[in-house]
Order: sequence, then structure tokens, then C-alpha cells
Amino acid sequence: MLSESDELPLSWTRAVLTAPRVQRVRLPLSGFTWLAYATMPANGHFSAFHHEHDQHARLLLRGCPAGLAQRLARAGWETVRVGIEGVIDLTGESLHRRTVRKMARAAARFGSVYEIPWSPTAVARLRWLAREARHGQRPQLRYLFRATFEPETRLFVFIDRDGDWQGAVLLTQPSPTAAVTELMLRRPHAPAGVMEAIFATAGHQLRSEGCQTLSLNEAPFRHLEPHLRPLEWLITLAGRQMAAVYDADGLYRFKAKFAPHWRPVYLCARPCLPLLALVDLFTVSGCLELAASGFNRRQAA
Repeated sequence: MLSESDELPLSWTRAVLTAPRVQRVRLPLSGFTWLAYATMPANGHFSAFHHEHDQHARLLLRGCPAGLAQRLARAGWETVRVGIEGVIDLTGESLHRRTVRKMARAAARFGSVYEIPWSPTAVARLRWLAREARHGQRPQLRYLFRATFEPETRLFVFIDRDGDWQGAVLLTQPSPTAAVTELMLRRPHAPAGVMEAIFATAGHQLRSEGCQTLSLNEAPFRHLEPHLRPLEWLITLAGRQMAAVYDADGLYRFKAKFAPHWRPVYLCARPCLPLLALVDLFTVSGCLELAASGFNRRQAA
């Protein structure tokens, strides 16, 4: 298992590198730099990365687990809860629950799940599936998770009897004992149970390799405690206004089907989290464009 000091923000991972490879996003209005995700050296620790980074830069991180958020708070960062992360214990019964097994068996009549090795062809096919997937024609979110098949990610795909990709799950593996869900895709008319079948197969494969946990990533705008600070309440309220175009409740219900352990997820900023940085984040991530598309559709209806 990862020790608490080894934990990384969601979508950060490790690979055989000599130096971190960081996706930095400049936030134009606030002047913050959003460290959206990074690939760290195999033995890289966030504490060392943080220590070496410019201590005077205005930085923003999302997807921080509680332990990391607490350490950042002690270092002078502001931290706010923005959602919850579902974590499956691969040594337990989550992927063997009756509802999961029933759906996976139903999908097995139409095809099978395979892990796909990295190749330029596989990268292109995943992009094609993203365009074909439900909501694929809407504006897409950016930088909130990894959406491209890279050599340091793992891809599990449901392939039907005709050889067509019907669904896919992209994973990162920040340590040998922990994996994180990045991208989930399903074609609109894919057989029922495709996603359950993918998670069941991926979980079995990971467990056989010694992996102990599989994060389902964040269920945004959900909280374990009812009492929110004003900024947390504001973020949650703004997010829930996107219900017509971003089904956060449906995403939560799907993840809850696996009975994961839920833990809070934090947005962290140094030295503080001004409202202008939230506006930046909402805009640069594509949330504003997505919300506008929903408004336009309602107006046209």
C-alpha cells in the first residue's frame, strides 16, 4: 500500500523518468498556474517535488486526498473540499457484488474485455471512441483527468463480436499497489453491463499483479459531511447548476454500485483560493463552455 507521504493528487502518476513531466495550465485572470497532472519518476515523492518548486509561485492543485491537503495546509496553502473519491479494495468483494456480476455476465454475451497495449493505432481508436461515446459531440472537459492513451497509462476495452470498441476505461497506476480511473467511455447503444464488465476484468488483472486498490476518481460536488464552508458551498452550488449537461448524480450512482470507500477530495491553492481563480478554473477546464451548450439547447427547445 502507498504510505500517506507517497500519495499524489488524482491523475498524477509515476513512470520510468529522470525528471517530472508536468501539465501546467496558466490561468489568465488570476495569474495562477494550475498543475493539472504530472508523471513523476518511479521513486518520486510529492513532498520533494513541492520543496523543489518555486515557493513563491501562485499554484493550484485539484484531486488532493485529505492527507496531502493537510500537509499543504501546514505549508500555507488554502484547501477546500470539492467532492469525494471512491476507492475499491481489490482484495475485498466490491467487484464480486451481485449487481456487478449480473451486469458483467449480461455484457459477456456480446463480447469480451481486453487490455490494449499502447500503440499509435490504439491512441487513434480511443479518440474515435470518445467522439462516438455518449455526449461525445458536446464540449469536452479539459485537464480534469487524463483523456489520452499514453505509455504510462493502461487501457481496458470491451470489444464486441464484430471487433468494434463499445466501451473503454483508461487507468493510471501511481504505485504497484494503487490504480486510478481516468477516462470512462461507452457508446450510446453499447450492450448493458459493458462498463461493469470492464471494471471487473481490469480489477481482476490488477489484483493478480499485486495491486490492492482501484480509485474510481472523483464524484464532484458530493460531500461526506453536511456542513460546508462558504467557498465549498459556492463551488458545489455552481457545479450542480450544470446538471442538464453534466450528470454528476448519475456518475455518483454508477460508482456507488461498487460500494467503494469514500473519502474527501480537495482543491488546494497557494497562498489562497480567490474567486477569480475559480472563474479561471471553470473556464479553462471547459465547464463554462459545457454549461453554455446546455443553456443554448434549452433555449432552442
